[in-house]
Amino acid sequence: MHRIIIDCDPGHDDMAAILLAAWHPSIQLEAITAVCGNAPLHHTTNNALRIVDAFGLDVPVYAGAELPLLHRYAFPAEFHGPSGLDSAGEELPPARSKAQPQHAVDAIIERVEAAPGEITLVVVGPMTNIALALALRPGLAQKIKQVIFMGGSAGEGNVTAAAEFNIWADAEAARMVFRSGVKLVMFGLNVTHQTLMRREDVAQIRAARAGSNPVADIMDFYCGTYYSFAGADKPGAPMHDPCAVAYLIDPSIFELTAYPGEVLVGADGGYGQTLIDLRPQDPAHDQRVKNVTVAMKADPQRFAALVTQALSWAAGRISSTK
Repeated sequence: MHRIIIDCDPGHDDMAAILLAAWHPSIQLEAITAVCGNAPLHHTTNNALRIVDAFGLDVPVYAGAELPLLHRYAFPAEFHGPSGLDSAGEELPPARSKAQPQHAVDAIIERVEAAPGEITLVVVGPMTNIALALALRPGLAQKIKQVIFMGGSAGEGNVTAAAEFNIWADAEAARMVFRSGVKLVMFGLNVTHQTLMRREDVAQIRAARAGSNPVADIMDFYCGTYYSFAGADKPGAPMHDPCAVAYLIDPSIFELTAYPGEVLVGADGGYGQTLIDLRPQDPAHDQRVKNVTVAMKADPQRFAALVTQALSWAAGRISSTK
């Protein structure tokens, strides 16, 4: 059983990651912590609550950092819509529950310290909450089982030529996490562009529920925004965040290799780049520390089957939208 906290900024693919974790019996989803990223914190927290309520998940939600450590940027509404979780049709119902009074950073610290070596942090947004937790408790890195994150790239970026959005949004926080000594497993753009939500997958999700189907409509919105700038001829839209959860469920979907890694900061065009050192190493002469295990290849068919099954389950489970 994998005990996890999902730290996220929902987000369409964040929703898919949460539902994949909630669906699979090998995962115990202990908490959801929200951070600013795809949208402001009040939207990402509200979206997490909407997901929990709509699908009847018994999971506490905690609000975290309202701003990155240093970086300031305009929230990218063109990808996820103004709310961060827009739909092409039926929306998720409004949230009925409220976030827990405890701050997300304190919740992460408390839960990790209560079960040293047992809690995996699945981080699918900017790393602000994790960096703050490590700053408050420097010894926490040795108590976290692992940090599995969607972010960065061993190749090209998306928000800039060099940087992927989640890392770019708070590169200073990501650098702190990379340098903390915590066990890191990275799912960057180089692999998430292999893991697609295809049109036939959305059709299968839609077929799982008679009548209105917010899950399929939300995936339609997400895929549609991707096709609008990448081209309608694309076979599918990258499903970034669910990779971090899919790896826990079935690691054999992915091929991973350990490398030295660093996050670049500063004012130049490399801000937010995950600099993954792919050069061959000679163990006898090279002292570079391989501090991050990087997913390099995925089995797209098996990934799509797993995520589609989870979202079809969710489509049949959702509460009334009226």
